[in-house]
Amino acid sequence: MTTECEPAKRVRILADYGASVEVDGTVPVRRYLRSGQEMMRMADVYYEERNWEHAFVLYTKYITIFVEKLPKHPGYNQVKSTEIKKTMKMIKLAFPRAEETKGNLLDKYQKEFEIYQKEKQKEQEEEERRREEHRRKLEEEKRIREEEEAALEQERKRIEDEKAKQITEEQHRLLEEQKMALKQAEEQQKILQQQRAAQIEKERMAEMEKRKPPVVIPSPGLPSAMNSPLAGQNTVNFNSAGGVPSSSPMPGAIPIPGMVQPSAPPVPNDSVPSPSAAPQVDRSKKIDRSSKPNHLMQPTPAPINHYGLRDVFVPLDAVPKFLAIAKPNTGQNLETCGILAGKLARNAFSITHIVIPKQTSTSDSCTALNEEEIFDCMDNNDLVTLGWIHTHPTQTAFMSSIDLHTHCPYQIMLSEAIAIVCAPAHNETGVFSLTPDYGLNYIASCKEKGFHPHPKHPSLYEELNHVKIRGDLSTVIKDLR
Repeated sequence: MTTECEPAKRVRILADYGASVEVDGTVPVRRYLRSGQEMMRMADVYYEERNWEHAFVLYTKYITIFVEKLPKHPGYNQVKSTEIKKTMKMIKLAFPRAEETKGNLLDKYQKEFEIYQKEKQKEQEEEERRREEHRRKLEEEKRIREEEEAALEQERKRIEDEKAKQITEEQHRLLEEQKMALKQAEEQQKILQQQRAAQIEKERMAEMEKRKPPVVIPSPGLPSAMNSPLAGQNTVNFNSAGGVPSSSPMPGAIPIPGMVQPSAPPVPNDSVPSPSAAPQVDRSKKIDRSSKPNHLMQPTPAPINHYGLRDVFVPLDAVPKFLAIAKPNTGQNLETCGILAGKLARNAFSITHIVIPKQTSTSDSCTALNEEEIFDCMDNNDLVTLGWIHTHPTQTAFMSSIDLHTHCPYQIMLSEAIAIVCAPAHNETGVFSLTPDYGLNYIASCKEKGFHPHPKHPSLYEELNHVKIRGDLSTVIKDLR
């Protein structure tokens, strides 16, 4: 039961739990009356220890049984008037005690509820603070991410601009080189043209010289060559020896050796050296948004055992002492039974006595006699019934159908009640109880008598984990036989 419930609701849950008890018509009324006395005794112990929850549950349970349920029992009219008066007197004590413990519980639960509300408020404020921090962290991460993206975009643009600038410069350089080559080609062509013109002029002059008439130089003392008939035969052509060959005709076109034809502009090369690489951003780091405040998910402490039952301390010498008392019957193949009794203190039970009643026995059964004597022994020693113990002289340690029905009333009256089964022939000892979530209700509603079959699945009984063996405790044997 958590403190988050309102105080009145928590008390109502306890009251409903205490009132959930049922009365079995097959169990004698006197046994309920005796169990009621022990119930009041335990409630008073809890009351003195200020354990208000357990005290309130037991007072409520007592009132429910003896005011509402037990008067409907088939054998209630056969109860002696003195017993009924005694019970009514205890009921009158139970009512004010129940009301008082209820008030104490309300006060206690109110304080716990206020503490819970303050803690809850503190947790909510802490959660809100964490959410605000998380929101700010996300905003800061977003801002940093946007700045990084802006820086990357700026760097990308710078790189693109740098590439564009390099391409433009390269194109300009290539264009200048083409212009220079063209200029050089034009100058070379001009020189060649001048050289060709000079050659043509030289050849023209040579042709003109070739076409001049020969010059006659008269020899001294000889007739003039002009008047000599042999003049034509005696003339010397000074141009015959060194005449200039006739020139070839001017070709139709003048070749220009070494002329460099301009080529198409080269295609821009993508392998232009790039500037330094852009700064790298580590995007592998991610934010874990799935984490939740772990203080809201801490598991609640586990109860002492599977069903939240109170501990039952069994002295180490309890079984050996009981087996010693039962040894004569065991030798005759007869069962022996006893009542486990003890005290309640600090929300735990301690077995202090084993009461051996007068009884009748067979090899597979044992019936206690003279219950009044048992009750007197319990009252005189201020004891609480905590279960029972018996032997299986030749069989193993288990719970027969008769054992289950014998144990059922013990566990109905006290959830922690145990059954110890001793099997000396097999050196076995088992500590059992009916399973609270199935076996107890099943056996309580079973009307079969004697040995009869029960379903094995799910199990009707089980070995216990709320029983602790204590070497510092000792057992007193009360043999009433």
